[in-house]
Amino acid sequence: MPYKANDSHRHKIPKARYRVENWSDYDAALRRCGDLTLWVTPEAIAAWTSPAT
Repeated sequence: MPYKANDSHRHKIPKARYRVENWSDYDAALRRCGDLTLWVTPEAIAAWTSPAT
C-alpha cells in the first residue's frame, strides 16, 4: 500500500484533454473504424455449400 501521509501535497498531473478541430475528418475516421472488408476468392465461393438439413 502506498504511503498516504503526504498524498495531499503531491504534484497531481492533470489528464490531457483531446480537442477535435476538424470534425469532418473525425466523423469519417469513426465511420472507417467500424468498417470490415472481407475478401473471398472465387474458389472459396465455388466450394461453399449450405449445410444439409
